[in-house]
Order: sequence, then structure tokens, then C-alpha cells
Amino acid sequence: MVLVKHSERTVRKPCRSCGRSDLYWAHDTDRIYHKACPRCEVTGSFVLIERDGSRHNCRNTTDGTGDPAPDMELDGPTEDEDREAPSVPAPVSPDVQTALGMLVGALTPQVDRAEIEAMVKEAVANVVFPTRTVVERANGERKEFTGATHHKLGDVIISLMAGEHVLMVGPAGTGKSTIAEQAAEGLGLKSYSISLSPQTPASQLLGYMQATGDYVPSLFREAYEHGGLFHFDEMDNAHPSVLAVMNAALANGHMAFPDQMVKRHPDFRAVASANTYGRGATRSYVGRQAIDAATLDRFSVETIEVDETLENELCHSTGLEIDQVEQVLTFVRGLRANAEAHSMPVVISPRASVGMCRLLAAGRSWESAVQARVRRGMGDTEWNKING
Repeated sequence: MVLVKHSERTVRKPCRSCGRSDLYWAHDTDRIYHKACPRCEVTGSFVLIERDGSRHNCRNTTDGTGDPAPDMELDGPTEDEDREAPSVPAPVSPDVQTALGMLVGALTPQVDRAEIEAMVKEAVANVVFPTRTVVERANGERKEFTGATHHKLGDVIISLMAGEHVLMVGPAGTGKSTIAEQAAEGLGLKSYSISLSPQTPASQLLGYMQATGDYVPSLFREAYEHGGLFHFDEMDNAHPSVLAVMNAALANGHMAFPDQMVKRHPDFRAVASANTYGRGATRSYVGRQAIDAATLDRFSVETIEVDETLENELCHSTGLEIDQVEQVLTFVRGLRANAEAHSMPVVISPRASVGMCRLLAAGRSWESAVQARVRRGMGDTEWNKING
């Protein structure tokens, strides 16, 4: 008897009698049933063989002789089986399977359902996702901001939609000016802004009359009369006369400008930002003014703190390598925590981390980036304390 192996792949369909699938098709050249195989060019009927090349002696035969069932020899592989049947590994004995199961059981900790659920909940609770803000306006229009936004943007917009004016208080570099611009965009209003200082005159808000008798309007007048969101930046740095004008504008539904009385537009909104809560200078902001209680009473106050998820996204958007971004964030946040712990008059805002990432991405060395964006002339004593 000569058996010629038909394929190097095991059968796709198992032996119909015993069910084994770790077999191969072969041609028995002693049994010539039909023309030559188009693949092997061997003349001989199909039979099943073992891995060692011997004929498959199926024990579940119809006649009990140990030979394959007679009709098995007539069924060669189909075209798909001939082409696609995958090889299978040699069968694993029951003893080996038992030993492997015991080994896996010994190495795998037994965790019940409650423990798994607790671990999943803990993992999910520690994941912080960047805030995406979507605004649905009164007219049914929707405004969706692309990219991450500060988590307080939604609160600011809701307060403005409710008819409130908003005072945002927080450290420098936390995104207050950006929130004001985005709030105007979300509400579909024009955005106006002025940065206040002790030298800012009241005419910057009221406008003024020229010698010719012509009135020169201000941006504040434009927003007040025709609608828009006006941002008073650095409100706690303003001269009291300017704050008095602001108070009068927000207190009533009309305002006296140099040329005439003007009615406040229904879509006028005011947003102010400050580094303090209006109670005067602090250790970090020594030049800030105390704000009159009547002026503060016109605003809803929102505390704007560092949004670390937004800081993450801004740093990664600089194009710096991911591992370097993580190094910068760890370093800057460590300095920030030390400064707060020691009550140091030092501001280490997200501008420091984003700025460092930009400088490093541009090719600056680590030391030069630290000097330019974090240390910035700080003395050795202070630096050793904050960097300790």
C-alpha cells in the first residue's frame, strides 16, 4: 500500500465516524477510483492518514474492522477545505490538560464579581476626561466648542443666560479671558473687552465729547446700547471712578452717557475677571484694590482654578513628545504644590507648563526652558524652597 499525502493542512471537517480533526488527506494508490488528482497528479482514492503518515484506523467504523468507513474514502476535501483548512496542533493528553489547569489555577488569583466591580469603579473614578461644552440657545440653535474647554465655562454661560453678570476670580493664567470670549461665542453675542488699571479713565467706558461737539463712542457704549458681552479684565486693578461708572451701568436699565441717556439692551451682559475677591491686596497680588460692596453685589462670583485636564491638552497640542510633556507636567505641578504649601507669593500657572513645552519643542534645553518660564529670576533661597 502506497499512501501519498495530499495536503500539508489538517482536515477542516473531522472524521465523520470518530470526530478527530488532526488528520490529513492522502491518496491510496492501490485503490484507483478515478482520474489523477488535479493538484497532486496522483491517481488513487482519498483516505485519511495520521500525523506519522500511517493510515487512519478509525475505531468507530461501521463494520468494526478498524478500517475507515467505506464511504469515507469517496469523500475527498472540498475546494475550500483543500485551500483553507488550518493546521492544528497535536492533541494534548488529558493528563497534560489537567496539569495545565492546576498550574493556571495556582497562578491566577481568585477574584469574585464584587471585587472586579469595585476595581472597575475605582479605575473609572480616577479617570478625568477633558470637558466638552455644548450650548443650546433659547432659539434652539446649538453651539458645540471644538477641543477641550475649562470645566467652569458651562457654569459661566448658564449664569449669563439667566440674566446674571459674572465675576470670575482666580489666579493668573487659569483661562479667565478665554472663558469670557467663549461665553460670548456660546451665547451668539459680540465680544468686547477692556483691561483695567489705575490709569484707566472713565472716558474709556463712557466715551467723550470732542471740542467740535461731536461724541466719540466707546466699545462699552456699543455693547450697552446694541447688545454684546463686555469683559472687564483685571477689575480689582481699576480706579474707583471707573468702578463707579460700572456700578451705575449695571444697577439700572439705563445709563447717562456724555451725549444722551441710553437704554440698556436686553442682550447686554457683563463679565469681569479678577485675581482677588475684591477685599484688597494679597501676598501674591500686592497691587490689587478693594472693590466697593455695592459693585460686587452686581455679580455672581465663579471661582476659576487651574483645570489640569485642560492643561494636559494644551501641553500635548504643542507637538512635544508625550514623555517630555508628562515630565514637564510632573515638574511644574510639583513646583505649584510646593509654592502653595509654603504660601509663597509665586504664581505657577498653566502658562508655565505650556510655555515650557513650546520652548522644548522648539529646541531649547531643559535648563533654559525652566529659567525662562518657571524660575524667571527667582533667588536661590526661594528656588531651593519651591524646588525642594
